[in-house]
Amino acid sequence: MNVKHSTVRLILDYGNLRTHSCWTRQMRCGLAPMRGLALAVAAGIAGAAGVADQSLALDAALKVQGATTFNSEILALHRPAIEKSLGRPLAVIANKSSWGLLALIDRRIDVAMISASLASEIRAARNLNPSASFESLREFRVATTRVAFVVHPSIPVHDLPFKTVSDILTGKIANWKSAGGPDLPITVVAVKEGGGTIVAVRDQMLGDAEFAKGAVRLESANHVFKAVSQEPGAIGIAQLGLVKGSGLIEIKTEKFVEQPLSLVTNGEPSPEVQALINVTRAIAGDEEN
Repeated sequence: MNVKHSTVRLILDYGNLRTHSCWTRQMRCGLAPMRGLALAVAAGIAGAAGVADQSLALDAALKVQGATTFNSEILALHRPAIEKSLGRPLAVIANKSSWGLLALIDRRIDVAMISASLASEIRAARNLNPSASFESLREFRVATTRVAFVVHPSIPVHDLPFKTVSDILTGKIANWKSAGGPDLPITVVAVKEGGGTIVAVRDQMLGDAEFAKGAVRLESANHVFKAVSQEPGAIGIAQLGLVKGSGLIEIKTEKFVEQPLSLVTNGEPSPEVQALINVTRAIAGDEEN
């Protein structure tokens, strides 16, 4: 028997293997590895088709990157409705505003999400890439939210002056006793630089001051919530949309650190991006009414 031709027939006619009576005992012993070869070939073909399908889906998607606050408060909550309105999927990377702007400058995405003013976000992005040119960027305001300052439930301080919270964040006040709470050291917890929440706090609250010495800087807002929930003396800088259901207490102040939520384009928006701007603005307007 020509083993080469038999092997080819096995791959092409795998479903009828058991009906061939001409196989010798030696060939039957080789059936399992051949069967594995057939499955491997089939899996390879299916895998290639899957990669191609994913590639086509990504090409059709509107690529969006940037602020986690924008994503959590608008896109993540309404994505099915947004995609239905656009007639195409969204490919969303939610990380930091400044990373979104840099990806937009490099034309790796169609539109960026930010959660502070464009001018302040550009200043933050320049720290990452001083040579980048941001002159062609355009900002389209979609909604407004605010920063939340959260504490462990064991802290009885729930209302503080805006200036007192600022002094806590910079380390001027380092013990809750000085703010009407227990004799407990304060630990400031916040995400690392580059996100709109920190940019907004710096612009509207800290000015030229720095965060307290020993402040804990983490990768994401979820890490901030987890750290504050485990450390009774901590105060966390957080996204308002994540406070509900966290089990933490928000400190109320007489004024807020506001966060504009905007989409940013590199030059004039394409019709597809303009459609995204329109639908997100409509959604944000409905929520405010």
